[in-house]
Amino acid sequence: MPTVRRSGSASGELNERDSSSIHSRGRVPAPRRRQIQQAAMAAKKAPQRQKPVQRIEVDDDKPTPLLLKILSWLGIILLCFVLGYLGTSWFVEFLNKKLLLKPENRIENQEDLTKFNSSEQERIAQENINSAENARQISLNLYHVQNDTIAETRQNFIQRTEEDNLRDAVNAVISLSGMPGAEKIKLLHVFRMSETAFLDMSGQFASSIESAGQRKSLLLLTSIVRTVQENFSPLSQVRFLIDSKPPKSGGTVDLSAPWKMPKKS
Repeated sequence: MPTVRRSGSASGELNERDSSSIHSRGRVPAPRRRQIQQAAMAAKKAPQRQKPVQRIEVDDDKPTPLLLKILSWLGIILLCFVLGYLGTSWFVEFLNKKLLLKPENRIENQEDLTKFNSSEQERIAQENINSAENARQISLNLYHVQNDTIAETRQNFIQRTEEDNLRDAVNAVISLSGMPGAEKIKLLHVFRMSETAFLDMSGQFASSIESAGQRKSLLLLTSIVRTVQENFSPLSQVRFLIDSKPPKSGGTVDLSAPWKMPKKS
């Protein structure tokens, strides 16, 4: 029976099918044997097949959406606006501190408001002084209580209506006389009828008359009547009202009756 020799290093190992084919058929033809050997050697030398690597390709030529472009431009414009506004505000504030751009009487904070109010008060006071100096003045003889007697003084007033000047004169007489609570006494209304002047006094006037005593109260009323009679002709008598009402009779001094100075002989 013919035999076949194996070449160990040259041909390598044959698979079972080739071996069974050799045993069954006998000798393998030379061309076939060489093909088998070459195939075995090629199988040993062939590298292991690798799986292909998947690559993600980015299409750079794809156009940007219009909405994204609009939002990007709006963001850039808004950023530029904010930076410009903040920068301009800081620059203007810097110039204001250096008094380069700040106009006169411009109020920006509490300190400016305080300075403005102070300057306005000074300006108004100065205008009042100037107007008082430029206004026509009237000089009146005032009679007032002093050391349990009637004293005379002369005082200047701004010339206004006769009722206003009468009010100023009566208030000055009460203040100079030093009546109790004189700072609270108010002459509410002044009006005249023929030769009578009506003086509407506050309730504090009646209280002051009661607390001052009879002598000082009589001196005060005489001082008021004499001041009215000598400075505001043809007025010759005075009637008093208390809080726009006729006073009650009686008391230390009767305020319900008209007061009049005797005629000079």
